[in-house]
Amino acid sequence: MAQADIALIGLAVMGQNLIMNMNDHGFVVCAYNRTVSKVHDFLQNEAKGSKVIGAESLEDMVSKLKKPRRIILLVKAGQAVDDFIDKLVPLLEPGDIIIDGGNSEYRDTTVTNLLQAQRDYFGAHTYELLSNPGQFIHTNWTGHGGNVSSSSYNA
Repeated sequence: MAQADIALIGLAVMGQNLIMNMNDHGFVVCAYNRTVSKVHDFLQNEAKGSKVIGAESLEDMVSKLKKPRRIILLVKAGQAVDDFIDKLVPLLEPGDIIIDGGNSEYRDTTVTNLLQAQRDYFGAHTYELLSNPGQFIHTNWTGHGGNVSSSSYNA
């Protein structure tokens, strides 16, 4: 039964903290990690007594999500992101959303495949300079960045 508002893949420290933050703000979050024992440990410890639910497979995770499905990826940048996207796309429908919350460069992922499959993709660290359209940069997360603003793309 679909009960989760959003899912998060990747239970390292940042993923666990983001899940608990969303939980604290009233969202039901489905937690998944490819090492399923991390899901069990998280639910029995940090998430104990919360509304966080766990999934033991991507199929299980997708089945627990309300539509349109929203999935945050917090996995190592690069091939791991592509691997998860490739596994998720067949399980999702047009209108579902994948958010890459890791440190990926938007050109390093299979965004074109998602756009063709009518799935939405957001890269959380890549922005286009308004002063120079077409120039994309990564945000400086030290707090000393430049004048940047996020933008959308046209498929």
